Amino acid sequence: MTGPPPAAGAARWPAGVATLGCVLLTLLVVFLAAGPLTTNDLWWHLAHGRAFLEHGLWSDTDPCLATARGGPVPHQWLFAVAVRGVEVALGLHGLRVVHALAVFGIAGLAFGVLRREAGRIAPAACATAVFLVLAWYRLIQLRPGLFSIAAVLLLEALLFAPALPSWRRVACAVGLMAVWANVHSAFLVGPLLVTAALAGIVLHGLAGRFAGGVDEVFDRARFQRLASALGLGLLAALLNPRGLDQHLSFWTSSREGSIWGVVDEWAPFAPFAHTNIAPAVSDLAWVVTDALLLGVVALAIVRGVRFLRFRSRECLDAWDPVRLCLALAGCVAFLISIRFSWLAVFVLLYAVSRPCSRGARPWREWAMALVSLLLAVTFPMWGGFREAAAVFPREPAAWLTDAYTERRFFAPGVDFLAEAGVTGTLFHPYGMGGFLCHQLGPGLRTFVDGSMNVDPDVATDYRQVTAHAGTLPGETPEDVLRRRGVDVFFGIGVPAGPLRAGDTEAYTTTLLEGHPGWILVSRSLRHSIYVRDDAANLANRRRIAAWYAAQRVPFDSAYGLDPGGAIDAAPEWAETWQLVPRGWREQLATSVARAPGRRAAALETVGLAYALVGAYPEQIANDRKTLEVRPRAKEPRRRLVFGLLHAGRIAEARLQGQALVALDPLDPRSAAFARGVERVASATTVSESNVALAALPLLSSRNPLRQ
Repeated sequence: MTGPPPAAGAARWPAGVATLGCVLLTLLVVFLAAGPLTTNDLWWHLAHGRAFLEHGLWSDTDPCLATARGGPVPHQWLFAVAVRGVEVALGLHGLRVVHALAVFGIAGLAFGVLRREAGRIAPAACATAVFLVLAWYRLIQLRPGLFSIAAVLLLEALLFAPALPSWRRVACAVGLMAVWANVHSAFLVGPLLVTAALAGIVLHGLAGRFAGGVDEVFDRARFQRLASALGLGLLAALLNPRGLDQHLSFWTSSREGSIWGVVDEWAPFAPFAHTNIAPAVSDLAWVVTDALLLGVVALAIVRGVRFLRFRSRECLDAWDPVRLCLALAGCVAFLISIRFSWLAVFVLLYAVSRPCSRGARPWREWAMALVSLLLAVTFPMWGGFREAAAVFPREPAAWLTDAYTERRFFAPGVDFLAEAGVTGTLFHPYGMGGFLCHQLGPGLRTFVDGSMNVDPDVATDYRQVTAHAGTLPGETPEDVLRRRGVDVFFGIGVPAGPLRAGDTEAYTTTLLEGHPGWILVSRSLRHSIYVRDDAANLANRRRIAAWYAAQRVPFDSAYGLDPGGAIDAAPEWAETWQLVPRGWREQLATSVARAPGRRAAALETVGLAYALVGAYPEQIANDRKTLEVRPRAKEPRRRLVFGLLHAGRIAEARLQGQALVALDPLDPRSAAFARGVERVASATTVSESNVALAALPLLSSRNPLRQ
């Protein structure tokens, strides 16, 4: 019995290593996709799908938004109906399973088209690994874009890979575009890619004519079939509820300017400086994308020079103007917007194409195998995996049983609103709009969400309020809320100073603190909820008071919730509703222990929790005790400045600020607190004071006391 030739046997090793790296990366991405639901936009798609099924595709009322300019636009109705159908049939966990299967299928489809183009496993597996590193952020979001990624890969298999696509393939591509136009408003990516391929056919003909000796330079039959696919596809795409308006969706949204405010979605890729928001563009993805951009330019030049030198049909095919134009179209797309980074698949297809190849060289095979494995190893550290997985629960049992990421959606506040039966118009973080609608609508209507079914001035008002400012001259954030008829305010975040790279939501927890006309009704370490104190909200205040009475927690319907009083009266309830961290009663007991080290650590935890939840009298008393144990510690003194300012005790805060700077004159955070005291002291309105307070960098991290 004879074995395979030595060369063939040796080639299996790099192919196996490359495949291993590709499989590991696929499993990591599938793990993120299969986790508790995190996609912001999924929730309003579910709400829209419910509305479409109940009221038809054209409804006069948006099921979510109080600020809507009309009914929900059915630009992605088929996706909405599909995910709603899965939710009804299989529940939210069914959506998790479907999402994981979709991502696994897309990874397999990408490997298939790359394998067919490369002809070998190692380059195909390596290119698939690169594709996953660039596309993972889009893949783990359960949005219509998933269908677009799959549709582009199918379009590659139907139209671009065959030298001459059959009319049956053309018909399938036309049908694909018809479905695509009803699933995702970005379906025009397909026709634009076909246009790029047509340009490549023309360029191929011109280059062949320039070379002189190349026969049959213009592939008329291929041009006709792709042109037919383009024309018939655009016509078939008109079979959607919006007709031609669907084709113009991107330009309409661009003209209004709303989409460009979504920084993690539509920002252009920055090749010369890593300035894009992470993890949408991770450190690893930035390096890989730059390498691809340089690589495709260098490869195109090398192949082009070879063609000019030899002027042969083989070298013209190796230069491959069709593949080159598709690769350039992919580059332009993700340079314009990072959401199209997955279109780098066409750069990869150009890189692994077989024409004019001299065969597989062992060192190249091993290089691609090692790159694939290296990407799999570095992805958890620098590829964005760690940041994306951080929102999942740490306990494996909770990962399996939680339908959605409670931390990401501030579940204690949402559960409070649902159980208390609060109604009206809600101002909230942009990323929570769809979830709040899904959980609380239609009784409590939202302000903004990812559907962007609002006029541009609504988006402007939202941005101004979250920036602690008004929109019109002389306006305060509270004035904007009153003008918009907001009844309930949902603030989030922790005081870590000005927004930094990677932050997608502003700190608004204390935006209405101390404002006359608003009362605090819910608080945790990371959120606050205020209700407008007027006659229109009398029913809300009564329902909230009844809810607290049922919980046996003190609540004053005239003055609102006293966080410190609630914690002292019901510590077990406070821990359940995340007003305090886990193990709170043990921390309190340790804070009065005799052992100085353990006592100081417990006092730190207790003081920070009180500060974050707005229990300022309790926090001030606690941190004075901490300074008795650690008189030169800076953190408790910073908290003292923070708590005293929030309590309106400016003179005492100034003394503590001076003592803080004296401890370490070179400490920038301490200096910021001293400056903050003066800004608060010079404020003439509650809004100005809250702006100054929000800028205090109490924390060096935005994820304190993780639950």
